[in-house]
Amino acid sequence: MPFRSRALLEAWLAEYASSVPGAHRARVAVQEEVGGSDSGLVVVPLDGATTSVYMQPAELGSPEWRVTFEARADAMVVTSADVRMLSQELAAAADLVDFLEEKSRQHLAHMNDGE
Repeated sequence: MPFRSRALLEAWLAEYASSVPGAHRARVAVQEEVGGSDSGLVVVPLDGATTSVYMQPAELGSPEWRVTFEARADAMVVTSADVRMLSQELAAAADLVDFLEEKSRQHLAHMNDGE
């Protein structure tokens, strides 16, 4: 059984989006399976920057997640209001990572109980 299937991640995102305004923008990216299992990749677009962040498990089978910031070709010059908006978006991304880590811990515990 894959540790995190795309369907499972989409269900987790739907659960999260039902309780957090604006969280509906996060999406599960389609990617190749690794060793027969989906590895999980969640993309969050940022309004306060011309880039996105994506989050994925630190390693297959681990409940820990890591956030990657996409590279930018140009410098980004913004106002203080833009920085505040971006900081709110990044805080929301951090909250989503916390949620995904907790769901992963629960899922891993459930999988281990079934063995």
